Amino acid sequence: MSDTTNTHTTAVVTLWVNGRDSRDGMATLTQIVDATGGHTVHIVTIDERYGIRQPASIIGGLVRIRGRWSPTAYRDRAHLLDGEGLVYFLPIATSRARAVRALLRWWFVVARRVRDCADPRHLDPCQETAASRRWLLA
Repeated sequence: MSDTTNTHTTAVVTLWVNGRDSRDGMATLTQIVDATGGHTVHIVTIDERYGIRQPASIIGGLVRIRGRWSPTAYRDRAHLLDGEGLVYFLPIATSRARAVRALLRWWFVVARRVRDCADPRHLDPCQETAASRRWLLA
């Protein structure tokens, strides 16, 4: 996924998941202004072709901080404030495309760990091995 392979409208950006190849589906980033902090958040959704099994297509949000992207994995933004549901703060990414890939990869990690009987409430991206963190941001 590259920042150059996207479509811009007023507040929506579409990125192909696999660079310039649309066969793997696409992620859509919808900009909103967060009423609590006043900063711009890019809500990331994916199309059905990507194959993440979840009740909603939202996989998280991105915030730009000092030229880098801070991805937060969640399925419902309300969970950020109410402490309910799954919320994961992922490592800072150097590009928007890498941040989106980190969100996608993290949900695959969560699904794999749940299949292995791990409690998703106890997963923490910061406690992953250095190699796993590098893979998240590749």
